[in-house]
Amino acid sequence: MDQLSQITDLSYLRSLTGGANDKMIKYIRMFLTGAPISIQQMELYTMSKDWSGLRQTAHALKPQLGYFGAKGSEELVKDIEKMAGEQSNLDRIPVQIENFKKQYEIISAELEKALRDLGN
Repeated sequence: MDQLSQITDLSYLRSLTGGANDKMIKYIRMFLTGAPISIQQMELYTMSKDWSGLRQTAHALKPQLGYFGAKGSEELVKDIEKMAGEQSNLDRIPVQIENFKKQYEIISAELEKALRDLGN
């Protein structure tokens, strides 16, 4: 992935919060706290073959990625949700979760920078 291209785009979050820095900071912090837990849950659900749990966790994570403009990551999680829901291409799910984890590392770094830029 090109280091210069950014995964996130905070314009939707900015419009959602009316540009209020405190609200933006709150949403970013909630995501940075919750997403690693969701990733861990997705891995556990995959290992235990709990496809319903995996589908639900991916489904809940999807809109959060949309708030931060991470469309590619949102599509990746949507793909995981679909495979789990249909119980199809199950061998691809661990790879997709790994791909998402790599993207999340970049997203979290970008959001940490955004927090600093917002004065927090």
